[in-house]
Amino acid sequence: FLAVSFATDYWLEFKVDPGYTRLSTDDARVSHTRHRGIFRECYPGNDTAFLLTAKDVVDNYCFNIDYEVPESSTITLSTEFMARIHLSRCFLAFYVVALVVFLLAFIFGLVVCCWRRSKWAYIAGLCAYIAAFATAAAIAFFHGAEYLERNKIEDTTEFYSKWTAGLQNATTRSYGWSYVLGWVGMILAALSATFYSVAGCYIGGERYDDKEYLDKRREYMETQMGPDYYYGRPYPQPAMIGPYVYDMETRRQLPAIGYGDPYVSWS
Repeated sequence: FLAVSFATDYWLEFKVDPGYTRLSTDDARVSHTRHRGIFRECYPGNDTAFLLTAKDVVDNYCFNIDYEVPESSTITLSTEFMARIHLSRCFLAFYVVALVVFLLAFIFGLVVCCWRRSKWAYIAGLCAYIAAFATAAAIAFFHGAEYLERNKIEDTTEFYSKWTAGLQNATTRSYGWSYVLGWVGMILAALSATFYSVAGCYIGGERYDDKEYLDKRREYMETQMGPDYYYGRPYPQPAMIGPYVYDMETRRQLPAIGYGDPYVSWS
């Protein structure tokens, strides 16, 4: 879900009323129906003749979103404009971090399937929690940039405050399905982290249960056979060794439990 949300262009959707009469003062890019993602802003439909003469058009109907500070010295950029750029950069950076860390969580989850060790489950859970937090932070930065764009920035005609009253009334803004998938991915990452943590506790509990069982068994045998059962020869019996028990954490063989006298045979 995170990857699909990251790669698609439906975070924001702007629908302009088809009956709206465009004025000469309207910016062509904001007076047409469009949808925006992390990297591109696209203009579907048939009333987009302005794309034929527009610059920097991608795939015939899209524009790349620029995260760089404009280098023009003729325009004095406001503090809100610069803050929006930095928030947008943080949005992109945190989302990339979320994708990378969640991929690590997936890899560590595969390690848990191969080697049942609690530490790998805890590491996978930690990575998934970081991915969930980074996703939530990225969406928060997205909303911050969107708020400035809609309410504070008045630098150019592409921002809402500079639109004509007619264009503002004719435009409907909404969140798209890419935005929804971002939240779904965040929730699933948090659930995955919780399940990894529970799995780590369960795997660690298995080891402690086995250790407790062995300790009780040793105490019982010493009570029945005497304190020197493991270290001496209380009475001669044919020797038997077993069973072999393995430590769940280190995967090493524990000392075998001996029965009888190793110096007496069945013959």
